[in-house]
Amino acid sequence: MIHIRGSCSALALAIVLLPLLLLAFPVPVYAASITVNPASGPVGTSVLVSGEGFVGRVATIHWDGQVIAEKVPITETGDLSCSLDIPRACKGDHVIEVTDDSHWTGSTASLIFTVLPHIKVFPRVGRAWSPPLVTGTGFAAFERDITITWDGNVASKSPIEADSLGKWSATPDIGDANNGEHFIGAFGNATDAAEVPEAVFIIGPAAKVKPLSGPVGTEITIDGFGFRTGEDGITITYDGKIIKCNIVGETDGSFSTTVRIPPSTPGYHIVGVYGSSFTPKGRVPDSHFEVIPQIELQPISGNRGTRVTITGTGFAKNEVITISFDEVTLDAAAVADDSNAFSAVFEVPQSKTKEHIVTVQGSDGNSAQASFITEKVPPTTPELLSPGQGARLEIFGSLGEVVFGAVRYLDTLVGYPGGDQPKAIKSPMTTFDWSEAAEPDGVTYVFRVAADDFSSPVLAKDGLASSEYTLSEVDVLTPGSYNWRVQAIDDVGNESGWSEVWQFELIPMSGQVLFLSVAIPAVLVAAALAAVVLTWRANWPKR
Repeated sequence: MIHIRGSCSALALAIVLLPLLLLAFPVPVYAASITVNPASGPVGTSVLVSGEGFVGRVATIHWDGQVIAEKVPITETGDLSCSLDIPRACKGDHVIEVTDDSHWTGSTASLIFTVLPHIKVFPRVGRAWSPPLVTGTGFAAFERDITITWDGNVASKSPIEADSLGKWSATPDIGDANNGEHFIGAFGNATDAAEVPEAVFIIGPAAKVKPLSGPVGTEITIDGFGFRTGEDGITITYDGKIIKCNIVGETDGSFSTTVRIPPSTPGYHIVGVYGSSFTPKGRVPDSHFEVIPQIELQPISGNRGTRVTITGTGFAKNEVITISFDEVTLDAAAVADDSNAFSAVFEVPQSKTKEHIVTVQGSDGNSAQASFITEKVPPTTPELLSPGQGARLEIFGSLGEVVFGAVRYLDTLVGYPGGDQPKAIKSPMTTFDWSEAAEPDGVTYVFRVAADDFSSPVLAKDGLASSEYTLSEVDVLTPGSYNWRVQAIDDVGNESGWSEVWQFELIPMSGQVLFLSVAIPAVLVAAALAAVVLTWRANWPKR
């Protein structure tokens, strides 16, 4: 009895505490969810419905409350996937809902799918006397005043009205239409023309060429429509000359073939198509292909000094060709031959970047470009280290330099009366230092000092192997303000950018050296005079 009472007490306590525990620690509830891909499109669009978080075994899919798919399997992890086609419906938003057989409210999910207006034509290829049937879907329910357009012009025989699901059909009035592609559109009182993608109807026989532009040698595809069933002897011409023949059509009167554009001048050229006696010349409208000048490089990468062969096509006969590399005209030229092509060879000049543009310009106005890649990346731009920006450099840094400098200068004056020019005082023994290139092997440096701009430097040193330079006795600089900068060049001639410009000032001597250079000789002279006076007085005869 005691045990039972204890058990009852524990159960009663659990019943009392359970709601409190649930409030304090709520159990998460995971609801089902779905995605629809794509989320919009015309009637008949194939969509993939994916779901997760379901708890049943099979699912049912509804469209605006109507079942459109049943017994869709659900995996043990609660996932599902189903492909289906959008049913007939008017334009706008519609609800796709998925439920499973668990009857749990959390196992229901829905999304919106937007139906877009659309038109189709049948057949796709026909004759001028047999216009196609145009069918529209996804228009507004009972939409009125629907109008069909043919190449942008109204082609409806009478106003058209859609049914309750936004569907309609009619035959346009195409009149005396030409062979080739024609574009059909539609609009109504609730649907703009911009909402409806145009449909294409081809009046045969016709041919379509793509692409419609490119260089000589471009492979073009020619698709033919509306030829006689199994028609043979179909021929392709280029500016009236046969470039392919003996093509046989398919059972539906179509064919597809490829050809390459032959050597020709820049501009538009005529691509013609004709067949046997059933489709003679003139029945199929011509197409126009635009030849664009082109150049090719061989090789397309290298370094300074690499010999590159450049060939060009699509230029005018006897056109004089000028070649430039990064806007610098090269010492290489050519003349287009009878096939409107040319060939030339040039050497890659030194450069500062990796990617370069080779441009050819013809005397008749034709031009083309190609890219050339420098395999070896130019050195990084050096960074200046010392002397620092605005440094003051002393020609005479000590009393000894003052004395010996003065003696040296006076020595040069000895020969001046004899015709020799006096030499300037030498520059200080200062070392200019800058950062070393990331890959120093084969890199040399260019060092420049200028009083104003660097077009006329007062000191120019090329091919320096070290990332520093010490002024020597032959580097003569007069007192004043100067600028200096540095550039790196690798072993194939690729140049870095110039470093930033730093300024320094060259002065004869500091105030301290000037004071000592005056005071010490004065003291020495005074001491010498004092010694002379003392000696004189010591030797003076006494009376």
